[in-house]
Amino acid sequence: MSSALQRDLLRPANLVSLARIALVCGAAGALLAGRPLVTLALGVPAGLSDYLDGWLARRRGEATQLGALLDSFADSVFMLVLLVAAQHIGVWPFYLLLGWGLRDLGVLALRASAAQQGLTVPSSLAGKVAFNVSGWSFFLMTLDLAWPLPWLRWVAWIAIHAGIALSWLAAAGYLAEYARRYR
Repeated sequence: MSSALQRDLLRPANLVSLARIALVCGAAGALLAGRPLVTLALGVPAGLSDYLDGWLARRRGEATQLGALLDSFADSVFMLVLLVAAQHIGVWPFYLLLGWGLRDLGVLALRASAAQQGLTVPSSLAGKVAFNVSGWSFFLMTLDLAWPLPWLRWVAWIAIHAGIALSWLAAAGYLAEYARRYR
């Protein structure tokens, strides 16, 4: 491993992103094991760490390409792993996983194409809102598993649908930006 890669991996913001990946995998395992309180104990810090890594990178003047990649990867792992687990235990239907996965693959392909042209398609406010709404829906869904309340299940259900719908709107914005700058 190159010393530059090793140095960047060990930056605090990037360590937070790596920890988020580990926490999300642990939260999903706890969800699959029927342990909603453990899921919350691991999932809440994982979700909150999404705010911390970017703040640390900006505050310390250590924003890197690797950090942006790790943050994006950690976000995708968060959604993928928890949607798979929620679908597996029968809390949410498969179409949510499919809808999110197709959107995420499309944005990934769009960004790869943009990079080949020397362009970037940065995250948008709509994308950040979509991820936050989806993330909070997992929190609400897990709270409902720990302390079942009919209204909480519906709020979580509406939130995950809204989050995925917003992510498609953000993807449309990314596509419009890509089309505008396409060479």
